[in-house]
Amino acid sequence: MHENDFDIDPYDDEFDREVTRIPQNKGSQQLEKNVLKEAQIYLEDISEDEHSFLIKTLHQLAKEESYFNVLADDLEQPIGAKFANDALNLIHFWKLIHDVEDVKTFNLLDVIHGEFFQSEMLKAFDELEIGDQKVQYREVLQQSFKLYEAQFYAGCVPLLYALLEGLLTAVLLQHGYLKQQDTKFVDVYKIVPGLKGNEIKSLWHKAKIAHEMNPYFSELAAYKMDSSSTVTATRHNILHGTDLNHFNQGRCFILFIWLFGAVSFMGNVRS
Repeated sequence: MHENDFDIDPYDDEFDREVTRIPQNKGSQQLEKNVLKEAQIYLEDISEDEHSFLIKTLHQLAKEESYFNVLADDLEQPIGAKFANDALNLIHFWKLIHDVEDVKTFNLLDVIHGEFFQSEMLKAFDELEIGDQKVQYREVLQQSFKLYEAQFYAGCVPLLYALLEGLLTAVLLQHGYLKQQDTKFVDVYKIVPGLKGNEIKSLWHKAKIAHEMNPYFSELAAYKMDSSSTVTATRHNILHGTDLNHFNQGRCFILFIWLFGAVSFMGNVRS
């Protein structure tokens, strides 16, 4: 492949305890850091033509899923800038473009079908410490691949949102930040103010607790509980059946990239 190949148009009291920050697992931390560092280096060395092709591709994909514009804006920063976690994880898979003879045949959204993405995701997942349900979560993750490949996006989108919250819940339980009482989850360290019986009610509560466990959780787009992202802002209505406009391939792709970033980081956390 040559640089000029890219020169084309694409498309309780018991819980009164001091909060303990959890250290990271060095081996898995290295794995995640390698992905992000290599992506950063790749962006520093990328040719002008390829970078232009990348940005045009993301803008084209934004016609279906507007979050691609957010990624494009982040990736248009000058060399030396701090790139967002999800943008760097996207670049980790964008590099597969060098495996095709003709860049015009490269479809970024098809990366999810491939062996590289799925093996990287499962490798990161296998580093997780999430208790007895790990096997079940892995099976559900593999089912999400099948739904995507079969183009059943109305099933894939809510499943990916469920995995993003479910795996965070499992990590917080495993490391003692949440405690399950029957069907309720209790905020052990009383991190979230104003909760009746310290009962956790939402992903926002879990994200706040996760930040206290390790501040880097707030760097993960999936756990930024604000209105800056349509992917987050539309989550509630999608899962409650009042927004039917985002059951598409683009939204699935973004959620897979978010899930890969989240799982890669969660694998760092060790008791």
